[in-house]
Amino acid sequence: MADVTTTYLGLTLRSPVIAASSRLTQNLDGVRTCEDAGAGAVVMKSLFEEQIDSDSRHMMQQMDVFSHTDAYDFISHSSKDYYIDAYLESLEKAKDALDIPVIASVNCRNDGSWIEYASRFESVGADALELNVFVIPSDPKRTSEDIEQVYLDILTKVRKEVTIPIALKIGFHFSGMANFFQRLDKHGADGLVLFNRFYKSDIDINRMVLKAGGLISVPEETALTLQWAALTSKMLSCDICANTGIHDGDTVIKHLLAGAKSVQICSAMMKEGPEVIGAMNKRVDQWMNDKGFDRIDGFRGILSRDPEDNAHI
Repeated sequence: MADVTTTYLGLTLRSPVIAASSRLTQNLDGVRTCEDAGAGAVVMKSLFEEQIDSDSRHMMQQMDVFSHTDAYDFISHSSKDYYIDAYLESLEKAKDALDIPVIASVNCRNDGSWIEYASRFESVGADALELNVFVIPSDPKRTSEDIEQVYLDILTKVRKEVTIPIALKIGFHFSGMANFFQRLDKHGADGLVLFNRFYKSDIDINRMVLKAGGLISVPEETALTLQWAALTSKMLSCDICANTGIHDGDTVIKHLLAGAKSVQICSAMMKEGPEVIGAMNKRVDQWMNDKGFDRIDGFRGILSRDPEDNAHI
């Protein structure tokens, strides 16, 4: 039997398959199910910066700041603490109950006040922190340099707050992808999750209104991640975790061959249940035995591009 353990963010994972942030990882029962299914780690469902700020503002609108000046600041912070504390409680319970690494997650778009809470994830035992960042490049007044700086500022400020590993889950809307990856690497990222999959739009032509597009990924979407893992994995000191469109064990193997340290799955679990993790692990084990590999490091990255090779993949 092959050894399917791997390392990611300096953590030892019993499997390269990580349960991504989703409704399946929002509570203790969910993450336990993922662990029982064979996940190497779990990413807790993301805490959304927008939700914290929006709910806090809503609460503040109910107050008369001039009539309650002494209480205003206190309640402002307390409203944010409420959501942070609820998340921390779930995170702490998961960490106490699970034997696999538990990764905290924040979905963010600014280097705002939420950063002051980052150290609290570490204090309750999170093994790592995943920053799910996506700035839509839709403002014609914002240059690519402006947008990239948002990511770098978030990373730099969070890096000062925590000592646990930090991974950035990012999109593919960058003109100089390899260059930007290297800049994130040099600014202290321990890992890059390629790529996040955010809300997609569609149009109902009968009602002539906007509607949500498909929420579940399809296998074809993994091609972009596979390409960039192969192109950049050997030029980075940080780890690559593949994400999006990973629905079976063969695709897990492809990403490992391309240089990824691990993969994250969400849609596959939504469609088939967490049991799909075990099927993926079994397929990786079977393939490794067939090819004569006794450990993942024996073949990981053998199809990734040499940094000195300018050929396109």
